Amino acid sequence: MLGHKLNWALLGGLAIVGALLAIGIGSSDRVAAGSCGAGCKSDYNQCRISTKGSPSCEIAFTRCMQSCIVGK
Repeated sequence: MLGHKLNWALLGGLAIVGALLAIGIGSSDRVAAGSCGAGCKSDYNQCRISTKGSPSCEIAFTRCMQSCIVGK
């Protein structure tokens, strides 16, 4: 009986460790995507300033953001 409870406790502990690792990996992906997106936003702002609001900035921003998503 004690061995059976110990096995369940071990399995539960492993599940918790696995979940924490998954959360950590997911968090690092979000951080990378967030910093990529921040770079896109910065580039977009600079483009808007230097071109006085050219529509090409919107296109470049969209492509940049898409590359952040695909680049994960």
